[in-house]
Amino acid sequence: MSSDEQDSGDDRGRDGARATGRRDPDQERRAAERARRIRERRAAERRAGAGAPAAPGPDDDVVDDDGEGETGHAGRGDGRGAAAAVRERTAARAAERSRSRDPRYRRRRLVALLATAAVVLLGVSAAGWWALGRYGPPVAAVRVDGTRQIPVRDVEAATGDQTGVPLAAVDTDGVAARVSAIPGVAAVEVDRSWPDTLVVAVTERAPAALLDTPEGRKLVDVTGFVYRDAPPDVRLPVLQLPRVAPDDPATLAAVGVLQALPVPVRDQVRTLSLGGGGSTFELGLTEDRRVLWGPWSDADQAAARARVLGPVLQREGAVYDVSSPTLVTVRQR
Repeated sequence: MSSDEQDSGDDRGRDGARATGRRDPDQERRAAERARRIRERRAAERRAGAGAPAAPGPDDDVVDDDGEGETGHAGRGDGRGAAAAVRERTAARAAERSRSRDPRYRRRRLVALLATAAVVLLGVSAAGWWALGRYGPPVAAVRVDGTRQIPVRDVEAATGDQTGVPLAAVDTDGVAARVSAIPGVAAVEVDRSWPDTLVVAVTERAPAALLDTPEGRKLVDVTGFVYRDAPPDVRLPVLQLPRVAPDDPATLAAVGVLQALPVPVRDQVRTLSLGGGGSTFELGLTEDRRVLWGPWSDADQAAARARVLGPVLQREGAVYDVSSPTLVTVRQR
């Protein structure tokens, strides 16, 4: 057989292999080599985190039996996938930037951050306070402030023995309630002075008048409250009313009259009583003088009457009628 006949036979063999879809051993080897290179390149891209696949090498671009290179198919497919991924990431970043520029988004984010911080701070504070109540410094002293007439020992006794109790664990509300029950206490505040002192600040009732009772003479404060025995040296007007109480209108009016008087005039008042019919007040002064105050229900006139009473008392007389501030009269008995 001649060489031309042999070449023609080989060509016919290859054409027959193409027609039947089979590859010769050389084609199989090249295809396997291309597949290996593709797998290695993709593995390297995944490890490096590359956004797009590497360009195919010169040895990868080999045309297969259909006229398309296998690497050409894979390269175009990988390129399209990488482009889509880039577009998705770009769109996500653009959406995030748009949200960050939205004032409502920023406000919601700020509110969320503040709420989270507040919850964290509350939790830390609660844990810290619990630890102080269990293992904090104990009370070493009790300090009483604001007392003038109430004995300090009475306040200390109402406070109770707090020595050795952790300062954070002291029941300040309970201490305040017990101290408030002392006659003469108008208000009380209990506070902690770190590291080891309990402070009890007392506001005493301000006496405005006296009241004679079967148990003795009592103090009456500016609210009409009768609260404790009057010391012997106290000089205040004595209320001579049928009933003295914070909810009694005549009591409140009487205390208001005494508070409206200038101090030099108030010092001359010995008694305050009801006048004829029970609708007016009468003040008993030193040197057996009297002041006809007028209707006690007319509280609007109290300031005007108090203003004119001081100058009027400079005049000689025994009865001073200021029930009408614009027409004051002075007479002898």
